[in-house]
Amino acid sequence: MTLSFCNKSLMKMGLLLFFLTVSSMALATNDLPSRASTENWADNIQWLRLLQYDKNLFGGYTSPAENPAFFLHPDGKENPALELQATISALLDPEKKIKSKDGQFNESAACVFPARKLWLEKISGQKLPSPSCERYERFLEILQPQSLTYVFSSYYLNNPASAFGHTFLRINKSASSRDGERYELSDYGVGYAAVKVSDNPFIYSFLGVSGLMPGTFDINPYYYKVREYNDFESRDLWEYDLNFTPDEVQLIVANIWELISAEFNYHYFKENCSYRILALLEAARPSLNLTKDLKSQVMPADTVGTLYEQNGLVKNIHYRPSIRATFDTRYKKLGSVEQERIRQFARNESLPQLVEGLQTQQKRDTLDAAMDYLDFRYPKEILRKQGAYLFKKDILLARAELGGASEPLTVPAPWNEAPHDAQGSRRWGAGYREWNSERFYLLDAKLSLHDLLDPKKGYPPTAEITMGSFSFSFNPDSEEVALDKATLYEVISLSPVDAFNKGFSWRLKVSVERGYENGCSSLCRWTELSGGSGITKSYWNDLDLSLWLRATGQTSPDFNGDTWKIGAGPAVSARWNRDWFALFAESYYRYDYKGMEHEYRQNTLGANFSLNKSLSLRLSGEDTNSVQRAEARLLYHY
Repeated sequence: MTLSFCNKSLMKMGLLLFFLTVSSMALATNDLPSRASTENWADNIQWLRLLQYDKNLFGGYTSPAENPAFFLHPDGKENPALELQATISALLDPEKKIKSKDGQFNESAACVFPARKLWLEKISGQKLPSPSCERYERFLEILQPQSLTYVFSSYYLNNPASAFGHTFLRINKSASSRDGERYELSDYGVGYAAVKVSDNPFIYSFLGVSGLMPGTFDINPYYYKVREYNDFESRDLWEYDLNFTPDEVQLIVANIWELISAEFNYHYFKENCSYRILALLEAARPSLNLTKDLKSQVMPADTVGTLYEQNGLVKNIHYRPSIRATFDTRYKKLGSVEQERIRQFARNESLPQLVEGLQTQQKRDTLDAAMDYLDFRYPKEILRKQGAYLFKKDILLARAELGGASEPLTVPAPWNEAPHDAQGSRRWGAGYREWNSERFYLLDAKLSLHDLLDPKKGYPPTAEITMGSFSFSFNPDSEEVALDKATLYEVISLSPVDAFNKGFSWRLKVSVERGYENGCSSLCRWTELSGGSGITKSYWNDLDLSLWLRATGQTSPDFNGDTWKIGAGPAVSARWNRDWFALFAESYYRYDYKGMEHEYRQNTLGANFSLNKSLSLRLSGEDTNSVQRAEARLLYHY
């Protein structure tokens, strides 16, 4: 009897304790809206960053997210406090369903906004209701997130959207439980990109520069990214392993889930792929100020440098070579006889001639190199099992018949091209000029990116990409301040020909310039559109010789007799660039089919001395139709 009475008493006490615990939890949870208000949680930097809020001109906040479904309050886009209260209310009511952007799913707020839930639990110290979230749990199951890697894809001049490089985030799985190895290709890459709304390059460029093009986050298997960049476009990948804690990784992945359904306006030079990824990282770690450290024009290479400069943030750096770099390495390891066979193969693609008369090991090495050649020469055909794919199968069969394992190939990392070591993409300059017996003091400003006289370290070694370069002059005799040159866009792509590359070099420039042209009695100013195509041959990896056919069109009300002229002609150029010193010389003859002076001759010479990573001394001289100009500038890169 006594034992039975004790058991009943203990049961009652247990039920009472359980009831009190649940009641206290409910009271504490119901107190969250009040705590959020009195403790100013809406001003917490992590809350603001999770929803991408930015300070506006009037001291308030505005989120750039355009999709109304990203906000739970009608005024949430511009009011972090109201959005926080609406979020708390929705998270406390797991029965309340939220419709997805496409209208296909109705889910609890905890399933739609898991990052907000994680943050609220952290700041409040309380657990919130956790309903079953089938889609989000499946998302986590596929990703298996353990760590993060920031990936830079090198420059690709054949696509204007990729000319300045590209960055994305890789979500890494843990090592395989089967063999303890990491298989990066099974990881997932998260990127932010513009939604292509037009195939017209001018419309595409205008929308991207003006910020009128929609941008969204996407997520794809890493092997898809490798195939796109490494294989299709022969772009190297630089991988920077980041030092984030498991909780920070969990929050970043949850935030990605939320942002996938959001939409933003894509700004080509500011809020681009790199900016949005850095914003993700600093949302998980409030002590980081990555986006504030960026320039007004955000270049992907600059963001790599920004991450690298954060103490302890980058743990390791890995280089993933393009298929072209892989082939080049394998080709250089061949003997002279095998190299000659591969060169012949690139011309006639004949399998019998490739291996005829070779020893067994020579055949193995040559067939391995031939397969790499086809991979970089016909990547899309091989992927789609068309054209060269069948030919590659014949080579694979021939290689299999020989037996024997191929030696593992290690492609050495070209550390001189690592983006974190590059000069700053922006530049100031000051200097002095003598031009046609007149003196000028100079001030330059360049927004981006790199020219042929700059050190090659961290940039494409055979390309110039300039956008937004301005030069101003002051004449102390006339006290005139003038705009001498404004280069809106200039690309020079030197594509050295060899046995495996028959592509043409090309150049394009849009600028406003001034000088002695078309019978101007004094300095006049004109708008210029020029371009050309040519052949480049490289020697010793440092000397590039080019033969061009160039065309130039100019228009100006200052020209005597005619307001415009157009002409074409040959040019020859030479560029030597090694370490701290670079030299560029060009001679250009043009016959103008309209204008006061039909023959145009220009000879230019420039030299650059790099004093350190930030400072350079630039000397240049020019003779244009017997008018000479000499300049000296001190350049500061940042």
